[in-house]
Amino acid sequence: MNVSNLDCNFLVNVGPMPSGEIQPEFVQRLTEAGWWTKQYGDSIYGTRGGPVATGPWGVTTQRGSTVYVHVLDWNQPVLALTGMPRPVRRARLLRDGSSVEFSAFAGGLVLKLPEPQPEEMDRVIG
Repeated sequence: MNVSNLDCNFLVNVGPMPSGEIQPEFVQRLTEAGWWTKQYGDSIYGTRGGPVATGPWGVTTQRGSTVYVHVLDWNQPVLALTGMPRPVRRARLLRDGSSVEFSAFAGGLVLKLPEPQPEEMDRVIG
């Protein structure tokens, strides 16, 4: 998937077997995706690509003045982001609404990342 233009779509290529049934492993994955979107849907539905360039840590999305940071692969305790178009007033984890500590600087911020949960594949901060 090329997200260099900061906007993207996600395509799930799942089709039925000749019997008309969906394979069990696909059912499991689609169920997991449904659980994830129920909790984190605000960070993807109706959004555009975020102001911060995609990095090895993940991506950002944006709806209105809210920027969502999707931390997909980052094992460091802090994450520095540049390219924020306006000052940040607050940061919170979408999984539970808890506050995320941050320090702002001109055009960016440094997030103090909470530990990921064992089953968490995407720490979403908004």
